[in-house]
Amino acid sequence: MEPNRDLQAWLKHEAETQALIRDVPGTVLGGRLRRARLRMGLSIRDLAKMANVNKNSVVRMEGGGAPHVTTLLKVCVALGIHVASLAKPSGSENEVVVIHRASDDRWYDLTDFGAGPLGGLDRPLSSQERAAMVKKGTKTPLLILTSRLESGRLLPTVIELYQASEPRSHVGEEFVYVLEGTATVTVGQNSFDLGCGESATFWSAEEHVYAPASEAPLPVRVLSVRIDDRAS
Repeated sequence: MEPNRDLQAWLKHEAETQALIRDVPGTVLGGRLRRARLRMGLSIRDLAKMANVNKNSVVRMEGGGAPHVTTLLKVCVALGIHVASLAKPSGSENEVVVIHRASDDRWYDLTDFGAGPLGGLDRPLSSQERAAMVKKGTKTPLLILTSRLESGRLLPTVIELYQASEPRSHVGEEFVYVLEGTATVTVGQNSFDLGCGESATFWSAEEHVYAPASEAPLPVRVLSVRIDDRAS
């Protein structure tokens, strides 16, 4: 009788799971599953091993393929989550939209943002205050936008240019869009001017420098969106 009761309980669980995910598009469910995996720092291979399922099954589910209910249940058990958290997410760890308000602005120095916010954490700095700090030694004011998803790969910033930045190099890709003025962007041995509304994308492992174009009114402002290239 015990095995029969276990089977009935499992079948009931499968039916409940199917009802929960019935109205959730596969791409949405797969995206939530991927974020849950990344929050735990697991590779697809690690998760498949923990759940005792085929790696390709996890890849297919995260890619938006229709999940097999039994496989989905095994994966959720391995992640320590309930299927409901994928079907009807709640709480900050499952946020799908993160907003940066003007009151959230905190400026750093691109050459040493580890030193903390310019002028402290109390309030945003005015453009006049930032310009004064540049005169006192700040090289390249950097606004780190807080509109970043917890497990996302987009890292947006605004760079304010009064002079050439220090050369930088890091993994991933970078997209730059000129918000105001004209910027000279140097990637490796290549330099090019971008006017307001113009953009470029490059492999950011190549050494790169941002600078105001010759005779451009200061400051020049550039939106930079870096793609975090950590392995999934």
